[in-house]
Amino acid sequence: MLRIYMGEGVGKTTAAAGLCLRAAAHAKHVRVLQLLKPAVSPEFNLLARQNPCVQVTAANPEIPFFYTLAEAEKQARISETHRAAESFFRAQADDFLLVADEMGGALENGMLTPELLLEWLSDLPADVHVVLTGRYFPESILEKADCISEIQCVRHPYDKGVQALAGLEF
Repeated sequence: MLRIYMGEGVGKTTAAAGLCLRAAAHAKHVRVLQLLKPAVSPEFNLLARQNPCVQVTAANPEIPFFYTLAEAEKQARISETHRAAESFFRAQADDFLLVADEMGGALENGMLTPELLLEWLSDLPADVHVVLTGRYFPESILEKADCISEIQCVRHPYDKGVQALAGLEF
């Protein structure tokens, strides 16, 4: 089953982490790949520390915002992301849930192609569930999803100049 949490609103990663928590509470094996984030999100870090069923990997643990990189640095990050994602989507015997956080951004930035992602997804056993998060996804990926939740921002403190708060936004 393929689930997508997408949209402009906040909470896509946290929603995915909630699903990981539910799976881990049932002693199901969970693997998380974080893309386009300079460090593993705190909610995934906590889950991995508290439960041996949860494994978290950052594809680019030292990456600043992708758009700020010089072209040579972008190419290096694209290669790193490809290697990490290819390894991530190789099914393990005990996999139940795979979460690729910020996959939409990786696709949008050309770090991975929709065709390659679809190939990896088609190679997974039918009993492995996948969650992808990100703002936008190409139609070819959306067509394959069994569940799509669109998270919309109606109002946000940023609009009033309030900075992101540790423990709430990150």
